[in-house]
Amino acid sequence: MAAVEADQIAAHRETVRGVLLRLVRDSALADDLVQETMLRATRAVASMRGDAALATWLTAIALNVARDHFRVTKRTPQTAPLEQAEQMPDAGDTEGEVMQAEMSICILGHVARLPERQREAVLLHHFGSLGHREIASTLGISEGNARIILHRGLAALRASLGRECSLNFNDDIPCERL
Repeated sequence: MAAVEADQIAAHRETVRGVLLRLVRDSALADDLVQETMLRATRAVASMRGDAALATWLTAIALNVARDHFRVTKRTPQTAPLEQAEQMPDAGDTEGEVMQAEMSICILGHVARLPERQREAVLLHHFGSLGHREIASTLGISEGNARIILHRGLAALRASLGRECSLNFNDDIPCERL
């Protein structure tokens, strides 16, 4: 593999880490899975067909690595306790930043409760910045099916948030727990 290809793979490391972190909810485990993903990608780069973008291909490898991990450990992703879910802002941060961090943790908790395919599609779309075609390629499904799964995942997320939160996007703080 040429140095340029290694650099191209490495350039997507943070995107891959973000997707894995949202799936496994454990920073150390996500780092381990990122290493495994990068290793598998480096070994498999010669067999890359080129019909998907590099980021899509790497995300597919990352999802397979996460699935392998959960299969081996015979568990499913769990929502971490609030104090472990994300690093909370320092005490010197403004009240708005603290509320923003709490909303992010809450929303990610709702995302974690989605069925696996819907959760993957939502994470890939919003945190991996992938479109329908790339989601389809990553999940090994048709583009139409990717659209449906993403739509249903977002609808389920809205419904879940609506049951537990008061949503008003015209407010400074758009989400408050009921």
